[in-house]
Amino acid sequence: MLTFFRRTGGGLPHLESPLSFCRIHWNDEPASNPPPPPHWTISCRICNTKLSERFVRFLGRVIKYRTLSLAAALLVLAGAISAFAAQNFYVTPSGADTSPGTAAQPLREIRAALELVAPGDSILVADGTYLGFDVDSRTGTASAPITVRSVGTNAVVVKTTDRGDNRDTIHIIDSAFVIIDGLRSFDANRAALRVEGGTHITVRNCVLGNNATWGLFTDFSDDLLIENNECYASAAQHGIYVSNSGDRPTLRGNRCHDNFGSGIQLNADVNIQPGDGIITGALIENNVLYNNGAGGGGAVNLDGVQDSVIRNNLLFNNHASGIILFQIDGAEGPRGNQVYHNTIDMAADGRWDLNFLQTTGANVARNNILLTRHSFRGGLRFGDANDVANTDSDYNVVTRITPDDNAILTLAEWQAQGRELHSITGTLTNLFVDTTVGNYHLLTNASAVDFAQPLPTVTADLEGNLRPSGGAPDMGCYELSPFALKISAFNGGQPLLRMSGGAGRTYRLDSSSALTNWVVAKHLDPKQSPLGIPGGQSVARPAVLSREFCALAGPSAVCASVWNVET
Repeated sequence: MLTFFRRTGGGLPHLESPLSFCRIHWNDEPASNPPPPPHWTISCRICNTKLSERFVRFLGRVIKYRTLSLAAALLVLAGAISAFAAQNFYVTPSGADTSPGTAAQPLREIRAALELVAPGDSILVADGTYLGFDVDSRTGTASAPITVRSVGTNAVVVKTTDRGDNRDTIHIIDSAFVIIDGLRSFDANRAALRVEGGTHITVRNCVLGNNATWGLFTDFSDDLLIENNECYASAAQHGIYVSNSGDRPTLRGNRCHDNFGSGIQLNADVNIQPGDGIITGALIENNVLYNNGAGGGGAVNLDGVQDSVIRNNLLFNNHASGIILFQIDGAEGPRGNQVYHNTIDMAADGRWDLNFLQTTGANVARNNILLTRHSFRGGLRFGDANDVANTDSDYNVVTRITPDDNAILTLAEWQAQGRELHSITGTLTNLFVDTTVGNYHLLTNASAVDFAQPLPTVTADLEGNLRPSGGAPDMGCYELSPFALKISAFNGGQPLLRMSGGAGRTYRLDSSSALTNWVVAKHLDPKQSPLGIPGGQSVARPAVLSREFCALAGPSAVCASVWNVET
């Protein structure tokens, strides 16, 4: 689709492509060389070497036919733009970097494919092992991003020795609208994946583990989307670290565990320039963080973070702090933050669940479950009277509070001062199904059910179940909901299922390519999500069906049924 724009001051229109890499316009001024005036000219912004090679061929055609009519010139340009339609480049372990990157003639390395891509192109990576790579100054658009995506479940990127900087295995530098999807990387010299500068970078569905310093590290990057990744066993620091003055990051659905430092850290750090030393507009939601913090740091560690939302996160068995908002390196302390519907169960050697320190303005906490196994620490910590005055906290499950990082009060004593008037106490055994296996779904008779304050900005829980499912929302990250099963995605041809609700019950999953010949796929409970459908042996179907459905996947169908196998 081509769009016309009229020149200022009248005259004939000029023309731009939606990809914004070329423009054709009418030149009214005399030319000293052919072609004679008036004539059409084309100016272009070439994105990369491959695109310039493509465009030069079409530019030659326009020069050859430079005296064509407007209609003919537009036809030539339309042909050029159609040649830039999104392409797929294929990478496999059996490919060669001298190949064109087609499905029949794939490339060997991801880095070779990156030399060929233009906005809208995708690099499809088969299972196998690939060298670390740089994405340097590559720019897609919102509607035409550059994508590097695994088409299977085991595309592994390994650390290198042949680049100028081998610290970070995957390094994205000063790029925009780039998506990294489904890659795996381990044992990095520093970070498995780093985003340096740039804007609108997406990292999703990646597994990044056993790295020297971080799983995923970013600096000075705006509008990040970091979702559905697993980042674990960072030896020196954090699972995910968003650093410096990058605004509006979204961290959603990540699983960060067994990291020496934080599960997730945001540190605006005014000492490293350029930037204002503040991170604003962050959204941290639906993450599961556990076994972090042996070396210190909060499971969600927020330094210099303002006007941000932290909601529907599950934190358990972390050994330093839970969620902590503070100022050390940031230019200013926390203000304008909303901490909603988080479930926190601190380890016996852990610190406080929810911490507000060095605040510079109002913050709000609602509908959180803040429990600990520590002998005297508790759920809610303020550094001083200023932090108490700046924090509007209520409708939480909490047992102990410190108003000054010294005195420790019970909830009843705190309520006697007019604080937390709608909050309640609770225990692990009377709230949750089974914390020994990480199942923090609420019991049907838990006091937190239907006891939260309705919030217009929180309409779903960690699993996507609607809030409220009863007369009022439930406290914590999970809403007590009926059992539900959905096909959520297809990864490399394998359907993924997501189940939710049905807390405290055991189910069996059957699968089939039709509504006959069912096979057992897996026995499961509600904390296992999402799930693939592996093979299994044929069995007789039980008598009571919980849920049955089919979803089309290309020419075939994928069917699933779930049975309650409890007596």
